[in-house]
Amino acid sequence: MKQAYAIVLMLVLAVACKPAQSPQSADEDSWASALGSGVDDAYEAPEYRAFDFWIGEWEANWRSQPEGEFYHEKEGSWTRQRVFPVLGGKALIELAWARDNPEAPSQRGFSIRYYDSARERWVMAQNWPNGQNQGGAFTDQLIGEEHLGRLTMYSLAERPQPDGSLSVAHRRYNFTDIRPGVSFRWDGSNTRDGGATWLTWNVVDFLRLRDLNTFGDAGTDFPGVHKKTLCTEEPHGAMDGLAGDWRGVRRDADGVETPVRFSAGLVLDGCGVLAALETQNRREILAVGYYDRFEKWVIFRLDDQPGTTHSYFVSDVAGDGAVFAEADKLAIVDEFAPYLREESFEAASAHRRLMFERIGEQELVLREENRSGDAESWSLKAEYHLTRR
Repeated sequence: MKQAYAIVLMLVLAVACKPAQSPQSADEDSWASALGSGVDDAYEAPEYRAFDFWIGEWEANWRSQPEGEFYHEKEGSWTRQRVFPVLGGKALIELAWARDNPEAPSQRGFSIRYYDSARERWVMAQNWPNGQNQGGAFTDQLIGEEHLGRLTMYSLAERPQPDGSLSVAHRRYNFTDIRPGVSFRWDGSNTRDGGATWLTWNVVDFLRLRDLNTFGDAGTDFPGVHKKTLCTEEPHGAMDGLAGDWRGVRRDADGVETPVRFSAGLVLDGCGVLAALETQNRREILAVGYYDRFEKWVIFRLDDQPGTTHSYFVSDVAGDGAVFAEADKLAIVDEFAPYLREESFEAASAHRRLMFERIGEQELVLREENRSGDAESWSLKAEYHLTRR
């Protein structure tokens, strides 16, 4: 009975919260085309659409709790949010920037979330660079589910404190008070005693502005990039050469060639690159950034195939000739296992890697390789030869 009620509720939530979709550019040169912004039949089911209430343009009032006060402040700092589907509706991307002073190097944010059908859980990754021009390179992750109209996500991670020490705490994100097409509430909390007490460090009121504006041209900067005032110091920026709209061929290990498209643009005002790689039967998202704390370059990867989950590829260097190998312990497992640790970035036993053989002004060459065992030699899966449009 309980399970049947939950299914009915999810159906109601999905239908009620799904906003009217604004017409997007059908132009194949647009970001809408490159990212796969429509919803394919494979992802029409209600469990995949639980976050559709968020699609659109928003203003968000971030309300902290002043020290010694009982209530959170009524008027905090304001951001603008743009939320849109990608990968044929498998995932949603959120972009955020300061509302009142969009050129200020603060309040930049990125998140991507999708429904993991194997675990029946929602999974998200995000990157919100801080004032020291540092970010988590899309490795900050949470996992959770919907229950009675409330979407809750958790994670457990070690986090550096101002004195340099590390603190282990559970984190919780709540999405509640959903009024489709109007508003909803998000709050973020931490607990250090296993959930006995929670400190809510922010309550955020999201107010809907409008449906999505038409997407821009693929290969251009994403919303939230203004004067590239974040992550200005090396080695940040070493992968910015990927930006642009590229076309070419994919050649597999048997020499079979198929058309391929690669589109990439800057995000987070200089703290990352977001790319879409599209072949005949597959599309994937790659989010690239540098993690200052661990001194690693990281690629978040997620494709549009049903049942697949995200993965991370890491490298010590970036740019021309960089080799990113899969770090399979970096992806979040559940809400109880810490994932952001030094050993999580270990890729010596990787069975997959991505090589940027050439990042030139007009030429881009990528190479994917696999191996079956730790001691086995690498073999070609596919090579991509692209030129800038």
